Amino acid sequence: MIHTTRKNSAKTLLILIVILIAGAALRLHRLDTYSVFFDEKSTLVVSQGIVLEGANQKEVFAIRKLSVPEFWKAPELKYRSSPIITSLTYTETYSPKTFTPKEFWAPKTLADYYEAMTRSDIGNSPFYYLVLHSWMEITGMSDFSIRLLSVIFSLGIIGLTFLFARRFFDDTTALIASGIVAIEPFFIAYSHQARNYSLTFFLTLLATYFFLQIIENKTSKRNTLCLYIGYVFAAGLCLLSHFLTISVLLAHAIYALFFLRSIKGWIRMAIAAVGALSGVTWWLVAGGGQYTLYSLSYQADLYKRVAETMPYNNPYGVILPATIVNVFNKALPIFSDLIIFTNGLTDGPAGKRNVLISVIGGIILILWFRFRDKIKTPAWLGHRLPYILIIITTLFYTNHKAQFAILSVSLFALSFIPDIHREASEEQKKRLWMLYIMGLVPTLFLVFMAFRGGHTFGLTQRYSGFSFPYVIIIISLLLQYFTRLQNEFKLVLFVFLALQLYFVGMRLKEFYDDKSAKYGYFTVPRSPNPYYEAAQKIKEVYQKGDTIFYPAPVFPMVSEMDRTFLSYSIREAQITNLYLPKDASYVQAMDTTQTDKIFIRRAVQNDTLTIMDLKGKQY
Repeated sequence: MIHTTRKNSAKTLLILIVILIAGAALRLHRLDTYSVFFDEKSTLVVSQGIVLEGANQKEVFAIRKLSVPEFWKAPELKYRSSPIITSLTYTETYSPKTFTPKEFWAPKTLADYYEAMTRSDIGNSPFYYLVLHSWMEITGMSDFSIRLLSVIFSLGIIGLTFLFARRFFDDTTALIASGIVAIEPFFIAYSHQARNYSLTFFLTLLATYFFLQIIENKTSKRNTLCLYIGYVFAAGLCLLSHFLTISVLLAHAIYALFFLRSIKGWIRMAIAAVGALSGVTWWLVAGGGQYTLYSLSYQADLYKRVAETMPYNNPYGVILPATIVNVFNKALPIFSDLIIFTNGLTDGPAGKRNVLISVIGGIILILWFRFRDKIKTPAWLGHRLPYILIIITTLFYTNHKAQFAILSVSLFALSFIPDIHREASEEQKKRLWMLYIMGLVPTLFLVFMAFRGGHTFGLTQRYSGFSFPYVIIIISLLLQYFTRLQNEFKLVLFVFLALQLYFVGMRLKEFYDDKSAKYGYFTVPRSPNPYYEAAQKIKEVYQKGDTIFYPAPVFPMVSEMDRTFLSYSIREAQITNLYLPKDASYVQAMDTTQTDKIFIRRAVQNDTLTIMDLKGKQY
């Protein structure tokens, strides 16, 4: 018996290693092929204590002149002014000057890092920036290295999903779940971004792993203490990685409300909650997030005004008023894409008539399975009816016939969740409720916030991606249940779910080709990083006496905080300087007469050399 157990454990470990290797290959493929985009640019500079567009670097790029306002004149009325952006005693004016990489890389103080996070990311994700800063000290500055950190945490999600599913279910469920996580396009896509998401998804799963063990209370006092300590740190760091992880802690609270029965347990969890919240409380009160609530309030008002006045033609994307129809249309893909069976089925397939036929087909499949013993049919028809039904409905679809057929079968597949729940033991039923709550609450929280804020801006998959591992575990249980069905139903389910994997693979290919608005934000592929390429060329051709010029378009003032930036954009110079030697003395300047080209005015040759034309490459 022991020998068999060890043999099974070794086999399980070997399969997990294969899954991790496959997951790593999928995440490393084309990791640094495409350029950094706006959010990643922000990540790069914030991790170095620099504000994107340079609010704490103005004196590097320009000469500051202070002038005393004429006190006898009425002050200009400014909308919702804040102490961090307005001086009551003097006026600042700036004029461009030359600078060097050495000046750009001047040592930063802790206050610089605080200001960078406050201004470039509203005080969000301080833990991620701390980890990334330390990581870059080791690995250096490159697209591959900064994204590799996300890959590592994404692989951690595979491993942690395995541990979670094995601890609360069994080895088979754990292997299937980790295998799905390995190929899930959502996780692969966010492993390719130098942003906080992979870290956040990992930490929320870790916090839930500790939390559920605490609630079940099956360990020794020493191990229980370790679980509480682990939970406090994991939950606390969640909040310091992304503020929206509060929805995960809300889900924990809902679960505890139903399944935590002892007074002692409630007291301990209350203490743990205080510990978990202490870090983010300090950050918001005394750390670098002092103006986060102000910024969030300002953004909420801004997005609501945009939704009401210019929902389609604005700098932030499509932002619609939070009507029931608009919220439903935005939330439906978030729910459906959580399930690999229905991933992407709200994107391509179109037509209310087609949807209606597909849903009716799914309902008929469900009813036939449930009541087939009570319905008299010819012997030759009974086991063929599922195939005949799918073929008939396919004839009526006007587009995406295969995907509408998959939708019918997916509805049929999901109808077995109550069967799994009914057959589970009392302990397993409680664990299933944890999966349901964690699968639903984060997105429902976004829906609630959309109605509260009056706009749909926050209804996006990455803000509720914490739900994926739990939904994937449910899917793993379903797949095992399907193997016990009669052959005709088993064949229908597995054939069409296998066909769905083909479409999932096509979406993944679109992502790798950088043509996926769904996962990569772009439909026209980006070029390789032009800033890195420009920096390498500068290092090759720069000669003493040369001056490097960067494009400096007018900086758009769309908020009160923007008034503290320079009147022209310095972003292209900032990102390029990240890849230049920190002690270099290259003379550089901003060119406010053009918007696209990095060029060198050469002293010896008495001409100019274009280093990089950024037109269409600024992403």
